[in-house]
Amino acid sequence: MPVLDIPSIPDTVLSWSRGFASLSPGVVPCRGLRPDEWRETHRLCGEFVERWGMQAHAAGWDTLRLFGVHPELGTIRGDYSGILVTLSVEIHEVTPEWIKLGRWTAYRHEPVKMPGMVPIWGTKR
Repeated sequence: MPVLDIPSIPDTVLSWSRGFASLSPGVVPCRGLRPDEWRETHRLCGEFVERWGMQAHAAGWDTLRLFGVHPELGTIRGDYSGILVTLSVEIHEVTPEWIKLGRWTAYRHEPVKMPGMVPIWGTKR
């Protein structure tokens, strides 16, 4: 019987998947998001992990640049907000330098990771 060469899923991508699975689309996890925004963000981030997660990991994107928030103020502090935590549009492309979101481009060096950032699933709301 032939052995299938199934690529293993990196721990980072698994943590993204588990992180979003631990969050309810009906319960806003941090300050700064409205319930309607959070439902859409939750759905789109789940789709991102499933469709683009392996590619984003291979391109060097990390948890906080994508899903980080301020531990107490959530997305109120935009300088602490990862690229995808207020996601409201479809992703079109992921490269080592940028992610195309709708008509916009989010570059790797923006946002800068801030000391104390946590993944959105790590907030204590």
